Amino acid sequence: MQEEINAVPVQPSERISELDILRGIALFGILMVNMSFFNYPIFFERYPSNFPEGMEQFWAYMIQFIFTGKFYAIFSFLFGLGFYIFMKRAISKGTNPVLLYKRRLRALLFFGLIHLVIFWSGDILFTYALGGFLLLRFYHLPLPALKKWIIGFFLMALAINSLFTLFQGLGEMVGGAEYEAVTLRMMEEAMVVYTEGSFVELLLYRVVNEVPYIFISLVASIPAVFGYFLCGLYAGRLDIFSNLAKHELLFKKILARALPPGLLLMVLHGLIEREIVAVSTLWRSTWLWALNYGASICLFSSYIALVLLVLRSVPGRKLLAPLAAAGRMALSNYLAQTLICIFLFNGYGIGLYGQVSISRGILLTGAIYLLQVFWSNAWLKYFRYGPMEWLWRTITYGKRQPIRI
Repeated sequence: MQEEINAVPVQPSERISELDILRGIALFGILMVNMSFFNYPIFFERYPSNFPEGMEQFWAYMIQFIFTGKFYAIFSFLFGLGFYIFMKRAISKGTNPVLLYKRRLRALLFFGLIHLVIFWSGDILFTYALGGFLLLRFYHLPLPALKKWIIGFFLMALAINSLFTLFQGLGEMVGGAEYEAVTLRMMEEAMVVYTEGSFVELLLYRVVNEVPYIFISLVASIPAVFGYFLCGLYAGRLDIFSNLAKHELLFKKILARALPPGLLLMVLHGLIEREIVAVSTLWRSTWLWALNYGASICLFSSYIALVLLVLRSVPGRKLLAPLAAAGRMALSNYLAQTLICIFLFNGYGIGLYGQVSISRGILLTGAIYLLQVFWSNAWLKYFRYGPMEWLWRTITYGKRQPIRI
């Protein structure tokens, strides 16, 4: 017999505004990277050198250098930290935290599956939900052991993803012109379906050609995010976010120690990608993935530390405060980004697929994000939660939640 859940969700007054601001910033970074995934086939290699030389290539490098891999890392860190806060508050309210969190994850798994299959193959919610079930096993782990597991999962992610990219390099090296021709045919087919196909035709194409690839890649993508989950859990266990002023020196140390190696790794990434540093075809993809992942581990923590230091000043808090509303509605905004972009790019919408340059994609990202910040602030004047957050809470707690203020 299932235990009855007698708990209520976190109220707006209980939220940590700094975390909401970080979520809001992460949403912007994720959309910046995802913009090209909405605009090009998943088979397209998004190395900056594949874009036209000049300003287009420059902007592609800027996105690679500053955004790619870094903001989904922040989002993943916040997922792990949110898990700790959720469990701690559930325990304090005298309810079964594991039962409650599993219900929460099952709802997220359902949202992610619908998003992945019906709307867009770049979904991350499904991966997060699967990783979340594993996260439950780490809640009570001693801190020294947790630190070892963080290192272990980062190394595991490097090993598994290096193996995947090594197979890619092997295909390129052995297949040669034939490998390139097959990839080109897949891209051309995707371009036709995405620009001319109806909703149903595109759905069938995605189910056959993209979703199986995403499911297979879960073997690599779950370990890649799980290290960040554990970093968030570790930060929660250290109770850093309950008194940010007390940890100002820690944030400065993180920035000083993590930023330089992160930038150095991205410079090396650029040198290899530009073929200034020669690497064989077999190992090129592996080196590029490993360098970006290593840089992301350093830079995501640097970005978080920098934002938290900026928020210590009055002008900084004033500047970033509006982003908290977007962060409070992160799930709604993440899914809204998909709906907006598939309407803009897919053939059954406006049909801009494959036609938007990198520079215009950046402008489009800024416009969509500003619209979401404005909409989120307006919405939260009248409602406690975003629409998807309300639905998620209603499913989690097993009863209709009040939404109006």
